[in-house]
Order: sequence, then structure tokens, then C-alpha cells
Amino acid sequence: MRLQRGFERRRTGNSGCAWVFLSAIALIIAGGYLLVQIRLGSVVLPRRGATTPTPAITPTPTRTLEDFIREAEAAAAAGNYRAAIEAYDRASRRRPNDPDLHRRAARLMVFIGQPEKAEQRVRRALEIDPGHLPSRAVLCMALDWQKRIAEALAECQAVVAADPNYATGHAYLAEALADSGDFNAALRAAQTAVDLEPDNIDALRNLGYVYDIFGRYDQARYHYERALARSPNLPHVLSAMGRIYYVTGQTANAIKTFQRIIEMDPQHAEAYQQLGMVYRFIGERQKARIALDRALELEPTRVRALTERALLNFQVRNYFGAVEDYTRALSITQQTGGSLTAIDYLYYGFAYRWIQECDKAREMWAKALELAPTDQEIRGNVEAGLAACRGR
Repeated sequence: MRLQRGFERRRTGNSGCAWVFLSAIALIIAGGYLLVQIRLGSVVLPRRGATTPTPAITPTPTRTLEDFIREAEAAAAAGNYRAAIEAYDRASRRRPNDPDLHRRAARLMVFIGQPEKAEQRVRRALEIDPGHLPSRAVLCMALDWQKRIAEALAECQAVVAADPNYATGHAYLAEALADSGDFNAALRAAQTAVDLEPDNIDALRNLGYVYDIFGRYDQARYHYERALARSPNLPHVLSAMGRIYYVTGQTANAIKTFQRIIEMDPQHAEAYQQLGMVYRFIGERQKARIALDRALELEPTRVRALTERALLNFQVRNYFGAVEDYTRALSITQQTGGSLTAIDYLYYGFAYRWIQECDKAREMWAKALELAPTDQEIRGNVEAGLAACRGR
């Protein structure tokens, strides 16, 4: 037993010596490695007495109301109306009782095709200040873009009666008068607006619009170009220019114009719709479908995009697809108080005819004749369709 214990003590002592020896070797190797790294510059030791600096925390500056307004104005000038509206929204949260901030946002909402939201926003401004004429003028425009012409005229006439020198009020009145079909009164109002403020963008745009809606495209382009000379990135004015290029056969310029709008605002559903119409017209059917699909992805209730895609489906003999799109478009117009055109009903009927539903076809052709009773081309096509149905 004593021999065994002595042996264990000797073994333990030998192990301790080995551990100390190995540790010393490891320290020597580590020290040598550190010395090499210092000489190579990979490791820099702090100088005697030096302290490691604490990283400074830079506070995020609080953005002011003026910052948001400048951001909104810059975005609007660049043609990005949606970003401008968002900036005005942030500014309004800082100063919720400023009617003019609501009015500015509402005006841009009209131009991006949201007149219903614009009406809600500008009525909020009028709750704050019932006598705020700029807000009443924008309300007139929002109502006009919803095709509530009589209400729009009443608002704008009240505005110009309250301040006969308010150019923007005359400009919006001109637009509503043009939409009512009164060319002479619209032209007088638009010219008054430009005479009062020759550099007013809305005045120049609406003088162009008066000529545009009555088919005087050269004069319309001249005044649209005057507006663009003062502010080149106006999507709503560029859209009007693109339509003029299209109806006058300048399809290449129309395509470039609508593509430019989309570059400024990738969510501009109308620009995609118009681009799709041009592509369909020149036979670029695949590009037309991509553009029209994108327009409807952005705004599923856009009737004109649906009827354009329906016509495209008809042209490629996808008659079931044509019926589906026309049916959706018709349902939307019934909900909104709108209407399809005589041409829409004509092709709607022929799509039904090709899928052998002549009762439905006759119903649609009757609508086409009701809307265009004196159009001999439509009447001739309807008679040919009725004869085809009788022959089946």
C-alpha cells in the first residue's frame, strides 16, 4: 500500500512539471508570433497613456414642416406626384389645420386619377376654412374629373364671382365648361386665366385642354408646350400630349411620351393604358397586352383598359376573354353610373356571336344602335351580325 501511494505521488509530480514546461513553450511561441505581427504592421499596440476613443453617436436631425414642404415641391417638379402627396401628408400631420396643405395634396390626387380621394381631402380643408377659395377651386376640378359637371360649374362660378382676379379659378372653370360642351364660354374663361397670369401652369394647361377636347390639336399642342416649357415634368400635361400624338398618327412620339411618364411614375395606370392602346393600334399585340395587364393590375376598375383589352382579345380570336373583359367593364359602369360606347357594344355582341350566344349578341347590338342611331357603319355591322345569327 505504501509503495502504491508513493508511486502515485511521483506520477502526479511528473505530470505537473510537464504541464508547466508545455505552458512555457506555448507562451514563447505566442510571444514570437505577436512580435512578428507587430513588425509586419498587422497589429498596432496603443501608445503608453493613450485611451481608446468612444464612438460618437450622431443624432438624427428632426425634420421640420418646411423640410417636408420642400420635399413635396421637389417631387412634384420632378413629376413624382405620389411622392409629393406623401410629403404633403407628413407636413399636414405637423400642421393638421392648414387648409392649403390639404389643398395642395388634393390637386395632385386629381392628376393621378384619384378625384374621389381629392374631393374628400379638399372638403377637409373647407371644414377648416369654409372661405378658402383655392380649396373650392380644387373641389370644382375634383368634381369635374368625376363627371359631376353641374356641381363643378357651380363651385367654379362661385369662386370667380368671389375673386374675379383669381386665375386658377378661371382655369378650372374653363375645364368644366369644356366638358359641358360649351366651347366659346370655355375659351373665354381659359383666356382670362392666361391673361391674368401668363405663367400659371393650370391656366396654360386648360387653355390647351379647351382646344384639345374640341379637336383643335395644333392649338392644343402649342399651349401644352407652353406649360411644359415652364415645368417640363408634368405627367398630366405629357399624357395629353401623348394622346394628341396618338390621334394624329404620330405613334412613335406617343410611345416615347407615355414611356417617359412611366419612368417618372411607375404606378401611372393611365399611361400604361394609353401605351397599350398605341401598341394595339400598330399591331404590337404582345406589348399591348403587357401594358394593359399592368394598367389593370394597378387599377382593376379602369373601364377603358378593360375595353381595350377586350378588343385586343377579340382581334386575336380569344372571344371568351373578350366577353369576360366586356362583362367586367359593363358591371363597373353600372355601379359608377358610366356607360360603354357604341363600339364597345358592337364588339361585345360579335364576341357573343362567335361563342354562339346569339341572344346575348342581339342584346348588345341593340345597345350599340341605341347609343349611335345615325351611325351607318355601326348599323351595317349590326345587320351583318343579325343575318349571321339567323343563318345558324
